[in-house]
Amino acid sequence: MVFPSMKQRVRLTGLLTAAGVLAGLATLTSFAGQFWWGFELTTHFRAQYALALGGLAPILLALRQWRWAALLGAFALLNLAFLVPAFWEDDPATPATAENRPSLRALLANVHAENRDFHRIRDLIATTDPDIVVLLEATPWLLDRLRDLDQRYPHRLAEPRDDLFGIALFSRHPLAQGQIVRFDDPASPPAIVATFIAAARPFTLVGAHLWPPVSADLAEGRNRQLRGLAARVRQNQTPSLVLGDLNLSPWSPWFARLLADSGLRDSRRGRGIQPSWPAGWPLLWIPIDHALFSEGIRIRHREIGPAIGSDHYPVIVDFQVSDP
Repeated sequence: MVFPSMKQRVRLTGLLTAAGVLAGLATLTSFAGQFWWGFELTTHFRAQYALALGGLAPILLALRQWRWAALLGAFALLNLAFLVPAFWEDDPATPATAENRPSLRALLANVHAENRDFHRIRDLIATTDPDIVVLLEATPWLLDRLRDLDQRYPHRLAEPRDDLFGIALFSRHPLAQGQIVRFDDPASPPAIVATFIAAARPFTLVGAHLWPPVSADLAEGRNRQLRGLAARVRQNQTPSLVLGDLNLSPWSPWFARLLADSGLRDSRRGRGIQPSWPAGWPLLWIPIDHALFSEGIRIRHREIGPAIGSDHYPVIVDFQVSDP
């Protein structure tokens, strides 16, 4: 005869083990992300896998499921190994920022094309007081309602659209050069490339919103855009700061390839995971809005901003440009 308490224990053990197996399988498929777009989607949730597996392992250990506890614990540590570098400086030898050099602030905000809460977007800009603003999913409707910022940000470059891929740049500083570009074919989303001279130090800012990899064609299109972005950064004659919703996390193999091909570095390094999407769904949070920088740019501060009615949180970076 099996007592109800024993049945409940067996049922609980089975459910916990099944959940752990699913998280473990997702961990395994994430290592094949470069082979299929569906596998790449599993690369983005390293933090969730680590938390789930790390929580299940001690419970199964308490239930005397030694082998399962050891296996899930090993998978938790494997995922944790991908997360820990976000808390380490990527180049400890980099000289400290110079207090006597001017610091600039840039704001990246994917505002969501259907977001009608323009007051929160305006308040964000007023509160954070950036020198440069990059708005993604910028619509003609929104830019119309931000006209009162013209005096504060007299220099603008924009291609507003009614779909998800409008883009706009506002700046306090004059643009030495600026253009709307495409990193793939003429039908791909617009990006902005602008060169500034701030305190006699030139730098190039790139703002981009890439295709979401939710199908084989879109994933391949996004990867072509990543290659085009890397090529553009290599062509720049000045230090580069890239701000964009790149629709991939730092754990995607394509992100690693972007950094390798472009020479860019991730401003998150040493500052934590800093997830930016999806707003309001903390169990699914991942970092897909990026601030990447090249040699000649020093990041002084990076943070995630408040909710603005979008499905993304803004990214705010303070940076310095090195001496020419």
